[in-house]
Amino acid sequence: MEKKPPWFFTALLVTFFLQGKVFVFPKASTNSYVLLKPNLQQGLRHFTLSLEFFTDLTRSFVLFSAASQDHDNEILLIRHPEEYHTCVGGECAVFTMPKLTARSTVSWESICMTWDSATGILQLWLNGQRLPRKGVAKGYEVKVDLVVMLGQEQDSYGGTFDADQCFVGEIAEVYLWDNVLPAEQIRNIQQHTTPAPLVAWTSLKFEIQGYVLMEPLGCILTGLL
Repeated sequence: MEKKPPWFFTALLVTFFLQGKVFVFPKASTNSYVLLKPNLQQGLRHFTLSLEFFTDLTRSFVLFSAASQDHDNEILLIRHPEEYHTCVGGECAVFTMPKLTARSTVSWESICMTWDSATGILQLWLNGQRLPRKGVAKGYEVKVDLVVMLGQEQDSYGGTFDADQCFVGEIAEVYLWDNVLPAEQIRNIQQHTTPAPLVAWTSLKFEIQGYVLMEPLGCILTGLL
């Protein structure tokens, strides 16, 4: 029998132009997240994922999670104190963050993840700088029956969350494309000159669950790609 996620998109699913807005995740929980509805007609053999976040967390936290009936970690982006774990089709790679000088203030950070099935090459860009490339899930196709969310890691299809891994802070400028953007387009994501995305911050289809707020940005993003 086909498994069903423990929720369904309801009439609360809305489409918003979110320029100048952010999602605020005010406190740790196991029931607060944002569901996204990508315009996905078939499985993904390549993609580019981009977002920006603002947090003072010092523990590990999840930014983006996409699960299918086959894999909890079809696409996963999680930050640990000194490294990022990125997964495609249940296969993961670790990217060590560059050593930075101590910062006096917390600032916005931008991150971009790309993957190509033909080569398995996985790229991670932090604040406009690409880290050494890794390889995962060569020849794989990300499944079409995705449950996609911000702020929680799915340890089962659409559920089973851990408060110790949840995101607390602010997320903005979320985009997902069904191709690998070249470097010059990645650097120009904020100018919206790239191809039409599956998930677009400028016309986002989403549903808020739990204690997540949509608020004005209130500052200029400083960690742009």
